[in-house]
Amino acid sequence: MRFVFASNNEAKTRELARLAAVLGQEIVSYRSILGQKLTFPVESETDQEANARGKAAFIQQFLPNEWILADDTAFFLETFPDRFGVKAAREFKALGLKGIQEENAYLLKIYESIPDEKRGAYLLSTMALLAPDGRQFVAAQRGGVAIAHQAQGGPDLGGLTDLLLAENGKTLSSMPLKEAVAYHDRSRTLQALIDQMTNGD
Repeated sequence: MRFVFASNNEAKTRELARLAAVLGQEIVSYRSILGQKLTFPVESETDQEANARGKAAFIQQFLPNEWILADDTAFFLETFPDRFGVKAAREFKALGLKGIQEENAYLLKIYESIPDEKRGAYLLSTMALLAPDGRQFVAAQRGGVAIAHQAQGGPDLGGLTDLLLAENGKTLSSMPLKEAVAYHDRSRTLQALIDQMTNGD
């Protein structure tokens, strides 16, 4: 099945498309259909579901006959519960961090003296799916359980997934895609949406 992804984040779109392909689904950017980049409404810094629904509804007005998918991802740290969260990207920007390597280096620096039992962390993906017939589906799933002691990337994914250890002890991006889909927040959330559709929830 084809889903049109409501995002201007090209890296996120590519990542989700690769994960979805392993699940037998197709993800395309709304820009590939509309031929232009739109400016989304301002997002909340606290409500992931509202952000995901808002992005999906915004694109659905231009593509009413498509299945529109939108995501909002938040980053949670056990040791720093009042930081990052839904506004993680804004916080990284406010810190003047440019790119994945600087973000990872910053997180490793603030975690350098944190013991293993306090390194709990995860990404939470919340997705909204709007059907052409008006049905709406929402799901949220976590990926990752702790911050690793060093970045461990791979050829397929990147960013915070270089630092987040999954339940199997590997970082999310160090696993082959076929293995990562079982642990990644976005693929888990997409699968939960597909299950809802299949079960008629």
